[in-house]
Amino acid sequence: MVALLIMIVGMVGLLQAIGIALEHNLRNQLREESVYAGEKYMNELRGKSFESYSASYTPFAYTSALRGRGMVYSVERSTANLSADGLTKMLMVTVKWTFKRVEYQNRVTATVSQAPS
Repeated sequence: MVALLIMIVGMVGLLQAIGIALEHNLRNQLREESVYAGEKYMNELRGKSFESYSASYTPFAYTSALRGRGMVYSVERSTANLSADGLTKMLMVTVKWTFKRVEYQNRVTATVSQAPS
């Protein structure tokens, strides 16, 4: 009876450890997916001409099929002038998501310049 009790306590501990490992794995996969989305939309933004950058963009939702179910990320893009003459701008893409009622975000930034004319 004592051996059975010890084995049950050990199994419960093992199951708890497996649950924690799966949760951390999923959280890391969500973060990797947000990094992918941030880089994707930053490259898309950098592909535009310098004159087409605007101060703000409409936020939108990005849905991934991580583990067979759709995870929804909120993507926000913005542009800010870094120089007084407006020839240097900072591009920013922020990807936000919620996991277990905690909000996370990943931000990708890049600086672009235009030669003076």
